[in-house]
Amino acid sequence: MRPPGAFSNPQRTRRVFAPKARHTAMTIDIQLQALREGRLDEAGQRALLAAALEIGQTDAAFETADHLAYALLTEGRAEEGRQIAQHALAHGEDFALLHTLALAERLLGMPGEAISHLERGLKLLGQPSEDELIGLRADMLEHLGALYRERDQALRAWQALEQASGLHAGLADAAARLRCEIELARLARDMGDKTQSADKWLTVIEVARQAESPGEEARALLELADIAREENHREAEASLRQEAIDALAHAKAWGELARTLFQIGHSQKRRDAAWQALWLMLLLRGPMEGLMNAQAWLFMREDQKARPEAAKTAASVLAVIEALPRDLPRHAENHRMAISQLLTCARLQGIHETGISDWMTKEKLRSEDGVITDTMHMIENMDEVAQWLFDRHACPDLENTPGLYLMENLA
Repeated sequence: MRPPGAFSNPQRTRRVFAPKARHTAMTIDIQLQALREGRLDEAGQRALLAAALEIGQTDAAFETADHLAYALLTEGRAEEGRQIAQHALAHGEDFALLHTLALAERLLGMPGEAISHLERGLKLLGQPSEDELIGLRADMLEHLGALYRERDQALRAWQALEQASGLHAGLADAAARLRCEIELARLARDMGDKTQSADKWLTVIEVARQAESPGEEARALLELADIAREENHREAEASLRQEAIDALAHAKAWGELARTLFQIGHSQKRRDAAWQALWLMLLLRGPMEGLMNAQAWLFMREDQKARPEAAKTAASVLAVIEALPRDLPRHAENHRMAISQLLTCARLQGIHETGISDWMTKEKLRSEDGVITDTMHMIENMDEVAQWLFDRHACPDLENTPGLYLMENLA
């Protein structure tokens, strides 16, 4: 799939140039090869497009316009990309360029026009036999399904996404099929068909395992758990949630496991799961947002913030944030919030702002005092965390690898 903001340039087989204006066509052929090899800048692409249109080489013009329009879209220049596509299409029709035009129109908030151009492009493309073009048809159907869904045309969205999923399956593209099946599961839920939604989530689990995507497998299990809860099947709900946790732990997807534990804690109001999520995020040394959210949820009330464990938690979160690169998004904002949380804990414990430094030294709340490890030990021994939802002893020795979360998730 080529979603807005993540475009690629499919290789196409285009017919050989007609002999008209042989020397100019030969020059265009050379420039076209440079374009395919990434050796032609924007100015060169614009010049190639103009020259190809001038001598009627529409195939070359369409390919050039498609490449240039994609580049403009990825740079956030959707209107320019749309204009390039429209300019070339004024000289004929091309299914790939119609797809590109539709992507630009979707970004520009023109869903009706995008749907029209995708439908026309699919009609021009027909039912190809080449894998590359089958993949392009699947991408176009997937985008069309998303547009139909945005316009509450549920049945059309279902048909388009089902076709796209089938084509992706035929190409053995598990990741692309996974996207479609997830959308179908959500669409069935939107349509009020919990049974169909559950069936689709089971398919998502199957495909996620093929795609080696434990995060999506876990999310599907959690969606099934939500359906079980709504149907008042409590034992099935608990089993599915535990299965999601086990899947992530088995895959050693520690970041996903931390997010899943917090999701369970937040949605089910389970403090044990939230504490375990915090423990794992402290071990991973991230993410910032997850740490901040877990801390805020565990200590929502002032009486909770007045507890000694609140200060230790706030100090450990601050220590993690201070150790992270300062160029991370929202680092400064989260750093200020972490300091504010710690100051609030101090105030509620009767510590005057002039005595905070001495208080932190006395309570060993600094990074150099080992506050992160101390907080993890505190969580391990809390009554609220009586039974662990995963085998924490199976986690690797991450404490000696600060920043592992960053290496795994921000590389």
